[in-house]
Amino acid sequence: GEGEEKTGGSSSAAAEGLKNSIASGLAAACSKTLLAPFDTIKTVQQQVIQQEAGGKALSFGAAARLITSRPKGFLELYAGLGVAAIGAIPSVSLYFGVYSYSKRLITPRLQRLRAGTGEGNAGKGGLASKIPEHVMSSIAIATSAAIGNTVASFSRVPYEVVKQQLQTGQYSNTWAAISTTFRVDGMRGFFPMGGVSIQMVRDIPYAIITLLAYEAIQDNWVKKSPGQEGWRDMAAGAIAGGIGSYLTNPMDVVKTRLQVNPEMYGGSMLSCAKATFSEGGAAAFLRGSVPRLMHKIPANSCFFFFYEAFKRIL
Repeated sequence: GEGEEKTGGSSSAAAEGLKNSIASGLAAACSKTLLAPFDTIKTVQQQVIQQEAGGKALSFGAAARLITSRPKGFLELYAGLGVAAIGAIPSVSLYFGVYSYSKRLITPRLQRLRAGTGEGNAGKGGLASKIPEHVMSSIAIATSAAIGNTVASFSRVPYEVVKQQLQTGQYSNTWAAISTTFRVDGMRGFFPMGGVSIQMVRDIPYAIITLLAYEAIQDNWVKKSPGQEGWRDMAAGAIAGGIGSYLTNPMDVVKTRLQVNPEMYGGSMLSCAKATFSEGGAAAFLRGSVPRLMHKIPANSCFFFFYEAFKRIL
């Protein structure tokens, strides 16, 4: 009956969610390890201002030289990698697991609504029936991405805070960062004022844009060429990640500053955004966009390659 169908759909969605959760966690660990230096350079570029250069942001090369001039030299480019990789696995697993589960449940409901067979639908003449199928599909993807990211954002903030403290050289190792933060501020130190909200303000639009682009490229290009999935998965991930990354860079600048120095802006996103604008106008919100793209494009390329590969294996 209908009850069995709903139970079957939920259990099928849960199984799909678990598979995607495991595949995405393994994929995240692989891609984080490969591309850690670009993430470190991006963080330092966004945070450090050259006082002697009239308050201009550091160039890519200057940021790299500043980082490698620290005691551990070249290894400083991998500062925070341990906490980033370990932190990424549960948060990415949670994100893709919830995203996949939500999409499996939402998509058929929207399809039934469009066909005029959904609960409470007046019939085929309803407004939903006039919405094109690809738009309904996009709504399902965007809604699922938002739900997945909202859940994952809470688990992502603590490791982002610790990772950025290591990348900006505030602490020499992960244990020093965690223990000092906890001793000074307690658990509150891992959830700075505005930290969760700005994480969501950046991550939810990024997730929606990236996954809409990725799913569209998969449906219209990758899946139409069986046997060529590997390199096409990489290309789809790279394009989608580049679009999502560039369009959400302003939020990333504010997020980085607010999580590294919350007291400077009183935990206010608006105060942080105003201060950033006063330093360099609109261009200030594109600080770190080059290393972020250099990190995000290959990171998404690698991530989605491993993600699809692990999904096929599982």
